[in-house]
Amino acid sequence: MLKAYSSIPERLHLVITGETGKVLSLVIERDRAAAVLGGLVLLLVLLAAGTWMGAHFLLERNALAAKAGGQAKELQSVHAGFADQLAAALAGREKEWQEQAAAYQALVSRLQAEQGQFSAEQKQLICRYEEELAALSQASSAKTAALLSELAQARQDKQKLIEQTAGRLDERSRMIETMMSEIGIELKVGKKTADSSGGPFLAAAIDRKFSEQLLERSDRYIKAIQQMPLGLPMQGRITSRFGLRSDPFNNQPAFHAGIDFKGGIGDNVTATADGIVKETGFDQNGYGSYVIIRHGSGYQTLFGHLSAAAVKRGDTVRRGDVVGQMGSSGRSTGPHLHYEVQYQGKAVDPEKYLSVADLSFTVPM
Repeated sequence: MLKAYSSIPERLHLVITGETGKVLSLVIERDRAAAVLGGLVLLLVLLAAGTWMGAHFLLERNALAAKAGGQAKELQSVHAGFADQLAAALAGREKEWQEQAAAYQALVSRLQAEQGQFSAEQKQLICRYEEELAALSQASSAKTAALLSELAQARQDKQKLIEQTAGRLDERSRMIETMMSEIGIELKVGKKTADSSGGPFLAAAIDRKFSEQLLERSDRYIKAIQQMPLGLPMQGRITSRFGLRSDPFNNQPAFHAGIDFKGGIGDNVTATADGIVKETGFDQNGYGSYVIIRHGSGYQTLFGHLSAAAVKRGDTVRRGDVVGQMGSSGRSTGPHLHYEVQYQGKAVDPEKYLSVADLSFTVPM
């Protein structure tokens, strides 16, 4: 193979002539002959491929042109058919509209005729309603007059009740004031006005303001009374009174800060006013078993020489509740109750409060 290659001349002369007689001379080196031949072959292949693609493109172009021509003919045919169909549809719709317009016109005519009929019926109904309203108005006027009469009577009854109530309140307040004056206690329940400073009670002069003043004064009196130790702590005979006395143990003069009630062991001892248990305890050289109740408004009560306490510190008690049983505990010579009333921290005579016990429970309500 090398021998064959070496037999090729080192230079090849290529002469190309044309139809006009022109000559093109090319000199190709032996070493480049293969590259040149390859390039020529590639050029020929490209020319062949381009020729084939151009022919294929021309064929497709002709097919598309033929197809476009067919579609144009079909569109012309469809256009002509659509115009005919549209004209037919419009004609049908116009006919349908005309029929609907005729139906609507007939409905309007019928409604107008019915409206005329309804107008006549409405007039009859209006006349009937006017007659009924007139009758109702007369009945309502009569009923209103009756109601006004009842209302006036109710007002009179209410005024009478207010006057009666105010009379009872005024009487109750005056009795409470009388009762308090018996024990020398001034009730401070607010400033009295000129309308309530005294004189006979006149029911006809009662007004709302005065009634409210009476209610307020009466309520404050009742609250004050509830906190005052009124009444008996037990049923029994008083054996030792408040003040100076001879001590039962050494016969020396001594001050007795309360009063003593004689009774039997176990007799119930009751609270003489509403309050809260302040203290319970046992004093061997004094009151023995005792209970102290704080009532408010500066009042306290003490129950001494009990056999047992029935309450404990902090308990709430009402007038009449049992606070313990009578005994003879502590510095005592026998079964009895030592009952003591304290006001503003000082012992006061309990008999002043006992003397109005009956009156306090008969105040008109």
